[in-house]
Amino acid sequence: MPRLTLIDGLRGLAAVAVLFYHYMHFAMIGTDHERYFQYLDYQPARAMFGLLYDWGFYAVQLFWMISGFVFAAVYLDRPATTREFVVNRFARLYPLHFLTLLVVAGLQFIALQQVGHTLLYDNYDWWHFFLQLFFASDWLVGTGQSFNGPIWSVSVEVVVYALFWVLREPLRKFGAGGLIAVIALCLLGNLFSSVSRIPNCAFYFFVGTALFRLHEWLHLRNGAGRSLICAVLTLAGLAALREGSGLAREVVAIPALTGAALLMLAAVENAAPRGLRRASSWLGDCTYGIYLWHVPMQLALMLVILPHGNPAEFTAQGWVLAAWLGAVILAARLSFIWFERPLRERLRRHAEAGQI
Repeated sequence: MPRLTLIDGLRGLAAVAVLFYHYMHFAMIGTDHERYFQYLDYQPARAMFGLLYDWGFYAVQLFWMISGFVFAAVYLDRPATTREFVVNRFARLYPLHFLTLLVVAGLQFIALQQVGHTLLYDNYDWWHFFLQLFFASDWLVGTGQSFNGPIWSVSVEVVVYALFWVLREPLRKFGAGGLIAVIALCLLGNLFSSVSRIPNCAFYFFVGTALFRLHEWLHLRNGAGRSLICAVLTLAGLAALREGSGLAREVVAIPALTGAALLMLAAVENAAPRGLRRASSWLGDCTYGIYLWHVPMQLALMLVILPHGNPAEFTAQGWVLAAWLGAVILAARLSFIWFERPLRERLRRHAEAGQI
């Protein structure tokens, strides 16, 4: 399956949106780990980036839908062993997770010595470290965020990966009807379960899987009807946003608008300019690093600023926002080149040689 570079680029843009949403972290330095009441006053260029500051957290649902789309493209109809699937997922996700977990643990230890409490997240103990170590930190609601907080979305997603793998054969056998049934069950679990975010992740993931099947169906018909379907999805998404409720936004708007984007990007992949595809691939490679490095980098910057002043006031300057975004993306790129990609390839080689 050729790489879907434009969709990878969309994933990278979603990671940047998370950076804007989490910029509020610089206004969360108290022992209660709550943001300042006036935290909006510390968001530079808010008139320009207000949507990202306020709604950037919905990038997570976008991540999940893209994962479902890409997993369907790569695994749904391609022969692959369970061992290959597990090794690929482990090699892709775990090394950077483990590294950033250790970095955050060290930075929080410094925070305890320097300011007397942890920064951003509480629950600095061995139990929560153990949960994070095994991607289990957010399988159940109520365990509390800890260490590298953003890993919560990956924690629930790895469970959905396993569910996807178990359901792969039934989804092939029962086709669209099977997918609709799975999505309906996940939606019911999402609406009525208050103990876990896993059904929420599974709903978006399998909607993404269904969108890939729709993309395949349209492709076999030379794209006939694609524009109409994307227009209908866009109008439905905008109408749900206008309705204004959280339920309409999460059940209709996000799946519909993201679905229209995925269908169009997949359709124009081969016709897109080479430069755009390369830029999208470049940013897509940075996604995981952006997501996992930004909190450790925030903690480090806060520890530097705190002895001399208020991090919220310093980071309220526009040039700091620009420098911050650039620094995180650069760190993510270097992480991908020097750590993630080499270690991933090494682990896969060892697996192929039967050494793991």
